[in-house]
Amino acid sequence: IKMTTIQQPRIGQRYQLGQRVKKRATAISKKPRFGTVLEAIKGSDSRNHPMWYYSIQWDDLKSPSKHAQHALVPEK
Repeated sequence: IKMTTIQQPRIGQRYQLGQRVKKRATAISKKPRFGTVLEAIKGSDSRNHPMWYYSIQWDDLKSPSKHAQHALVPEK
């Protein structure tokens, strides 16, 4: 029996420079955090698959921080 796997299309860069984003809510987060994308960084995970990270300047912090694409959602 030959088994085949279905390849899901990879998602590329989702956010653009200057775009407003919100940090995805977690169980411990008290209030939503909003910020602006300063830089898009292409990296890779442990299996060497491409992943996107973003440098975000949060409205309530002085210095930017780096976050994975899956932790962000567009601001509405």
